[in-house]
Amino acid sequence: MKKIMNTPETYVYDMCYGLAKAHPELEFVDKYKIVKRKEINPDKVSLISGGGSGHEPAHAGFVGTGMLDCAVCGDVFASPSQVQVYNAIKKCATEKGVLLIIKNYSGDCMNFNNAAGDAKEDGIKVDCVYVNDDIAVKDSLYTVGRRGVAGTVFVHKIAGAAAEQGKSLEEVKAVANKVIENVRSFGFALTSCTPPAKGTPIFSIGDDEIEFGVGIHGEPGRKTEKIQSSDQLASRIVKDLMEDLKVSSGDEVALIINGFGATPLSELYIFNNSVSNELEKAGVSIYKTLVGNFMTSIDMAGASVSILKVDAELKALLDYPVSTPALTWGGVMNDQAAAAVDAINAIAKALGVTSLPTAPAKSAKKAAAVADEDDDNKTYEVKGTPSITETINTAAFVDVINKMADIIIENEVPFCEADKMGDGDFGMSIAKGFKQLKVDWATRKKDDIGTFLCSCSKIIKEYCGGASGPIWGAAFNYAGKSVMGKEEVSLKDLADMLQAANTGVYETGKRSFGKGAVVGDKTIVDALKPCADALTKAAAEGKSLREGLTLGAKAAVEGAESTKTFTAKLGRAGTVGEKSIGYPDAGAYGLGVIFTQLAEYIKNYK
Repeated sequence: MKKIMNTPETYVYDMCYGLAKAHPELEFVDKYKIVKRKEINPDKVSLISGGGSGHEPAHAGFVGTGMLDCAVCGDVFASPSQVQVYNAIKKCATEKGVLLIIKNYSGDCMNFNNAAGDAKEDGIKVDCVYVNDDIAVKDSLYTVGRRGVAGTVFVHKIAGAAAEQGKSLEEVKAVANKVIENVRSFGFALTSCTPPAKGTPIFSIGDDEIEFGVGIHGEPGRKTEKIQSSDQLASRIVKDLMEDLKVSSGDEVALIINGFGATPLSELYIFNNSVSNELEKAGVSIYKTLVGNFMTSIDMAGASVSILKVDAELKALLDYPVSTPALTWGGVMNDQAAAAVDAINAIAKALGVTSLPTAPAKSAKKAAAVADEDDDNKTYEVKGTPSITETINTAAFVDVINKMADIIIENEVPFCEADKMGDGDFGMSIAKGFKQLKVDWATRKKDDIGTFLCSCSKIIKEYCGGASGPIWGAAFNYAGKSVMGKEEVSLKDLADMLQAANTGVYETGKRSFGKGAVVGDKTIVDALKPCADALTKAAAEGKSLREGLTLGAKAAVEGAESTKTFTAKLGRAGTVGEKSIGYPDAGAYGLGVIFTQLAEYIKNYK
């Protein structure tokens, strides 16, 4: 692997610092990996988008006048955490509200939706739209529903123009949804891509092959085919896009020919010629064309086509002036220039000069909310001597969670290997959070078991990758709240904690997708709920602590094993259908391993 970088761990940070230094009107808040406009206009709706890094210039390259106010940057190909998004909302909140533009991936939806829920509880006005423009997923096994891809750029641009014009949150959301309803995309890859942390390509492809219908995270496409000419590809793709969007002769569209990062501009223009010819042959007028890299996949060679059916309203908003690092037209004055004009005008006023140009009006009001800063420098000692009898005291419980972190970290690779029907990153995603938990161990509050679990949940929500952050973070938080203030817990208390954790997982899914997971959906719940029920039954029957925990672990393993026999309805394998039969859910499998080893640890605890 040859890349211009320092380390995989600093890849996103170094990139964002470099972007901010090249564009001083932007600032990089490194604590939360947020790129935002330095000056948030409190008199307009704030637009926030984001997702995994590796798609540059999306999303941070579209922060500026006439587009986004903030981009939340996850690790490469991993959604930003709920904590990152929540703090972005707080830093950009205005009295007119915040609109989150979310690409339709499960991790993005869970983290953005749950962050929005947290912000609403703080009294912030926030709403969401979901971009799902990729028609290539019809036969794909790698996503839940249609993905959000390069058509997202049109959503950013047009919603950004509406916000800049001072429209209300409801009006900005409506026009964003209008774009989403009228945009479709389709992509293909000539090569795979190489994430910095992985160091090798995500999939293999022959020198004479093409991946048709590829995703922006390196997901394989509909099928692998022999390479075709530009005209042949354009003919197939334009036909599919027009059919799906119901575009016909006489319609007018805007067009994006998007490169995936390693395609020469000359080839993109060749492809644009082919696509434009196909549209013109079909009697479709092209109002505006963008050619270049807008939503990439690191260093993948390939391209995508996005078409947006336009009317007078969308054309006017598309043409509206914009000034961002990646997209500029219309002679708009960006934030940096506006600040310079303000300074010149202040000097001119003092000198009695009144004929200088004026900058766009800005309110002196502050944003509605600012981020709360955790007191990360404080350290907390655990009270008392660890003890496990028929109860577990706080000190021993801290040891148990520390052991849990060790188990997860030790099983990072096996848990990834078990993720056959997902993205193959389950072990990596969860281990990342628990590694950080161990780094921040001394700063976790240890006053009692409930406080400790809730304190741990903050790290887990922020650092576990993808959907694991909201799910595991909610489980810890709900479990902690169920025993808040308790300095020792019995078998019944542990049962109540796991029942509460299961409720947390359910509510997180419901908040994100309108439906929470239950047993039989092929998710982590298929191990968690049986374990909780086994502990509840054992406590009612008067079983000992250690016997009850052994029974609970056994039920978790059996629940995970049962997921091999049915199709997935939710979660990482939700679109695989019958192809998921024969494979256990990775989350349920992992929980079975964790609970089994924890039961053995507690059994031999001294």
